[in-house]
Amino acid sequence: MSFRGRTPRNVLACALQPLLPFSGLLASAAESPRLEEIIVVAQKVEQSLADVPSSVSVLPGSSIEESGANNISDLNGTAPNVIFQGMAFIPNTANMAIRGIGFFDTDPFADQKTQLLIDGIPHARVTGLGHDQIDVDRIEVQRGPQGTLFGRNSLAGTVNIITREASPDPGVSARATAGEYGLAKYMLSAETGEIMDDSLRARLNVSTRSYDGHVTNAFNGNRLGAQDTSTLRLKVDHRTPRTQVTASVYRVDDQTDGIATSNLIQDPGGVSDGDVHLVNMDTDGFNDSTETGLTLLSDIELGAGTLSIAANSHDSDFLVYTDLDGRAGGHPPARGRNPNLNVNVGFDIDHGQDSFELRFHDAHGGRWDYVLGVFAFREKARRFFYQNIGPPFSGTFDFEDSARITLARQSTTSAAAFAQTDFRVNDRFSLIAGGRITRDEKKATVVNYGLPPPAPQRPPITLEPSTSWDQPTWRLGAKYEHPDSWMGYLTTSTGYKAGGFTSRATVPENVGPYDPEYVTNYEAGLKANLLDNRVRLSAAAFFADYEDLVGFVRRTNATGRGNEPINANLGNVEIKGFEFESSWLVMADFSIDFALGLLDAEWASFSVDLNNDGVVTDNSHLDVLMAPTLTAYGAAHYTAELAGNALECRLDARYQSRYNAFGESNDEMFYRPGTTLINASISWAWGERGNSISLFGRNLADKNSPKVIIGASVFPVAVYEPPRLLGLELQLNI
Repeated sequence: MSFRGRTPRNVLACALQPLLPFSGLLASAAESPRLEEIIVVAQKVEQSLADVPSSVSVLPGSSIEESGANNISDLNGTAPNVIFQGMAFIPNTANMAIRGIGFFDTDPFADQKTQLLIDGIPHARVTGLGHDQIDVDRIEVQRGPQGTLFGRNSLAGTVNIITREASPDPGVSARATAGEYGLAKYMLSAETGEIMDDSLRARLNVSTRSYDGHVTNAFNGNRLGAQDTSTLRLKVDHRTPRTQVTASVYRVDDQTDGIATSNLIQDPGGVSDGDVHLVNMDTDGFNDSTETGLTLLSDIELGAGTLSIAANSHDSDFLVYTDLDGRAGGHPPARGRNPNLNVNVGFDIDHGQDSFELRFHDAHGGRWDYVLGVFAFREKARRFFYQNIGPPFSGTFDFEDSARITLARQSTTSAAAFAQTDFRVNDRFSLIAGGRITRDEKKATVVNYGLPPPAPQRPPITLEPSTSWDQPTWRLGAKYEHPDSWMGYLTTSTGYKAGGFTSRATVPENVGPYDPEYVTNYEAGLKANLLDNRVRLSAAAFFADYEDLVGFVRRTNATGRGNEPINANLGNVEIKGFEFESSWLVMADFSIDFALGLLDAEWASFSVDLNNDGVVTDNSHLDVLMAPTLTAYGAAHYTAELAGNALECRLDARYQSRYNAFGESNDEMFYRPGTTLINASISWAWGERGNSISLFGRNLADKNSPKVIIGASVFPVAVYEPPRLLGLELQLNI
């Protein structure tokens, strides 16, 4: 092509001609160039995320659904310096770590280090945290201690799952999903819309999911991890000009067949057959669990401010039975002093909790913005421990022939008063101050029956310890709000996790109590909306000093022939790091999200007898559990409008660097290698109702990295990432 005789304007037009198909996108970007504001309840009241002086990630419910996620472990890697995982031998439990502080104990006596809430209500036990979550509006992940507003057990942070509100418009939505490995999921949502003079609305959501499992027992061909689950949530909302009352009823039922673990001694990394999902370990078992509850939330507008009530009653039943030795017949022999002992164990856990919070919020005269309140909590947990070592002690290896070995009961009561305020010194500068006083009381009962005849007999042992703590937590800081859409803050905050007892103990000296854990966190952060709200970013640097961190040690049990893992205060940990999150609206229909987390975690002191050899050693060389040096997340989202319909594409990548997943050894087998997981979805929406069909893929690169590693069993075992899974989903709205 010759440009001779053409004006510069004509030359420019020719040069830009290939870009003309994108001109409509550029024009629409000019018409709608702003990111939507994100509203959170990270400080107990609704406010813009940009105004919250702490490091908070928000995971929208829409992106959770698009990725095919079912539970919280499916969201692992989406927030910087945060790990969401399950546990090896106990299905439907969750292990969460924030900024290098994790928790993986299913002992019903043990409290979490990261508090999980559903609609602001604390879920006290790890059992059930891995259940399917349905009808999620968003998940708020707050990093760092939240001891002032959220209280006990928010040592590392809080995770708040917010469910969808009832809509003012009536409608019905049905979703059907089919995927590999027998995945089938059905969900129905129904809305009444506003009725009874527009004062009442209700939303019902029910779902079922079945999955055949992707792990096979090489000895008998059984599929491990097969699952059938059903969920129900009914939400009724009553509104008047001055009040809003929301009542929720929920139920979850789940049955899981087999424990999908892989042996690290016999078959490390699947080297014998090249397949980590073909388990060379005769492990089967089952898990049956049910959760039910009622939640009441109320906001009452008064002349001086808003009075809020949050009340809940929750019950769960949890039964799991598994073969821990993993042997087919008598081979291979187990490690330890009883090489021929079959280890088949069961846990039958009943848990009930009631909580009540009353708080008042006020923004007085434009200067003071405060929250104050009281909180009360009551919990009862009971666990029966069963063991079956087979003939001649029992007729079969089935759970029905197991012997009841231990009964453990614990009752917990907690009461707290709290207050936090932002005082605006001027239009730009505010001071932050808050405090909370918590009283916890725990009473435990541990009864050890021993094995039935003809096993060696010992007298029953009954232990009934009790203890209490009065613990203050506080928060101080300042924030500066610049008129050019950015805010900076400095805070010092503390967190507290109650001490307690060990239900696995069989002798008095192993029961406890162990002392509470405490953390002081120093944080500096920046949040900004740039380029006319087309770019949103936040960054935070922090240093955390943890005192009396609790973990496992081994101690001699009542038989004198073996060890039992008990909880004890191990020492102090120092963690520093950095977090960065950003969203960029490149064009009206194309956006990019990026997040980065950096961690440097190490033991400041760790001198205990860790392995029950009678020698106190310095263990500070051990790597801190679940503390990857680098985490990164990136996602791209594109929507195209075609003939009145919409094509939507989403791609995300999640990276976590190598980290220790066990914490009691630096042996290479206990490390999760650096892993990148890639997920994607593409959907086509049509019609005024937004009907859609979607194709999604999880773990598209088919990574086989271990995600959970346990070394305390007869053989160390791992749970690996599920293989690549493709699925198709159809949604119809009426």
